[in-house]
Amino acid sequence: MYLDLEERDERLRRAHTVIFRELEDALRPRAPVVPDLALAVQYSPTDPESPTGSDLYDWFVLPDGQLHVTVVDAVGHGVTSTRDALIVTHAVRTLALEGHPFAELIAHTADTLATIEPDLMATVLLARLDPATGKLALANGSHPPPVLVTAAGDARMLRAPVVGRGVGFPEPGSPELLRHTLGPGDTVLLYTDGLIESRRDLDEGQIRLLGHARAYARHPIDTLPGELVTRMHDVVLHADDTVVLAIRRTAANTLDVYRSRPPHR
Repeated sequence: MYLDLEERDERLRRAHTVIFRELEDALRPRAPVVPDLALAVQYSPTDPESPTGSDLYDWFVLPDGQLHVTVVDAVGHGVTSTRDALIVTHAVRTLALEGHPFAELIAHTADTLATIEPDLMATVLLARLDPATGKLALANGSHPPPVLVTAAGDARMLRAPVVGRGVGFPEPGSPELLRHTLGPGDTVLLYTDGLIESRRDLDEGQIRLLGHARAYARHPIDTLPGELVTRMHDVVLHADDTVVLAIRRTAANTLDVYRSRPPHR
């Protein structure tokens, strides 16, 4: 009887694993293939046994060839917050594909959802990147600032002069975009606050993130997000869903850039 129970439990565990993996595939879109760009992501839910959480992302290529990225952190936890985050990402994707101006997407999304989801609140970060030129535009609605990591090994926060407000916040939108041009070998990191708040100190977390970003500036892109999560979560006093996306410009002369630079100390 005990052997039968153990075999049944093992079958249930295997079935749950399959279901979780299928949910992960449904909730977390695979990285699109974009010329001259390399993309990677690490998703770490608060509960490692659950594929759902309040943090989600979306990335896709627009008809003009530009990469669009959305990062959302919905207020709350569990399945309800996952639903809210999905609603926001899908609304942004629909409006973006319809051709609405990038600078107005957060405000337009908030207005669209205000009547049908009046209690929904979420921070939103949008990125629009032209792979041919490296031109990057960022729209921030109450979200932590992205990090720029240069091919030379420097790192800094990409803060807009005026940070907007997210969906469900008063006066939502992104009044000022931040613009930057990525050079060959440059990487931009987009993330949610779970990455920098594990020690319950936001400022300390941002300083540590910049330090790790510099130290791992030349780390392979495929494993960079996971490495950063591991380093940042060495001490966890506050567990939260965490998403880290890394986008690196990989033009033809990227290797020449790396070879011409001294190693970062």
